[in-house]
Amino acid sequence: MKARNEVTVGAVVILAIALVVAATIWMQGRAFGREEMELRARFREVGQLQTGNSVKVRGVLIGRVEAIDLETSGAGVLVTMSVQADVRLPEDPVVLLAPESMFGDWQAEIFPRTSVPEYDYAEAPDATVLPGATLPDISRLTAVADQIAHNMATLSERFEVAFTQETADNIRRAIDNIQSVSAQLTQLVSRQQRAIDGVADDLQETTEALGEAVATINRTFTQVETAIAGDKLVNIVASAEEASVRIDSLSSELLRTSRTMGAAAVTADTLMRSIGEIAGAISRGEGTFGLMMRDTTLYWRIVETNAELQALLRDLRLNPRRYINVRIF
Repeated sequence: MKARNEVTVGAVVILAIALVVAATIWMQGRAFGREEMELRARFREVGQLQTGNSVKVRGVLIGRVEAIDLETSGAGVLVTMSVQADVRLPEDPVVLLAPESMFGDWQAEIFPRTSVPEYDYAEAPDATVLPGATLPDISRLTAVADQIAHNMATLSERFEVAFTQETADNIRRAIDNIQSVSAQLTQLVSRQQRAIDGVADDLQETTEALGEAVATINRTFTQVETAIAGDKLVNIVASAEEASVRIDSLSSELLRTSRTMGAAAVTADTLMRSIGEIAGAISRGEGTFGLMMRDTTLYWRIVETNAELQALLRDLRLNPRRYINVRIF
């Protein structure tokens, strides 16, 4: 009886140990009879990660962190993970360490690099070691948020100091000036647009005039080609030669005429000097005509004679018989 009790107690103890081991294995995410494989990833720092933390893909638990070791050079940290062997990892995998909950638990999650390319991963020389990056934990984010809040408070204080009523008035005046300048620029652009339109019209007219000129030149070249193809050019050259001969003859005649006109000019000059001498003698009262020009008595006598002659003619018209007496026998 006593031996039976001892066997029972031993069996209960063994069963309890087996239950504890099974519960421990279950809590660690391990499954009986399931093969596992080992993965390693390199990080610059691992935050609050500890051995036993979860390893996930797309939020599904596939393993646990087995070891965390600092590299010999101290430049990085190697994390060894044990994951299910039948899990298919994404293409070009990377590992991100991040807080799993608000209570300080961390996890390692495997992603394809293309879905999270914005992080700076710690690459390893060994191709079998996955690149990894660590996200900041909540406490670090809180510290950063506190620093940002402090900076915002400082900025707000400085803004309140800088932004006085005078600053507001200056900004308002600056806005008014900008609006005025904008209106002036609009007017200037409008004027320039009208000027550009005028230039465009002038260019259009110039283009049309150039087109007409080109057409005229083409017609001229056509006529020239026609003249060259026929005998017109030969006739023009012959006419030009004949005209050249005539011009030479005319030049000779003009030369002779010029010489004759030179002699005539000499004669006219001599005549003008003679006329000048006669006029001078008359003005000096020399000679009969000069005396007549200088003696006013003769002038008045001629005037009186002309008056008497006019009176005689009038009396002749009025009394012709007084002067003409015709008798017929």
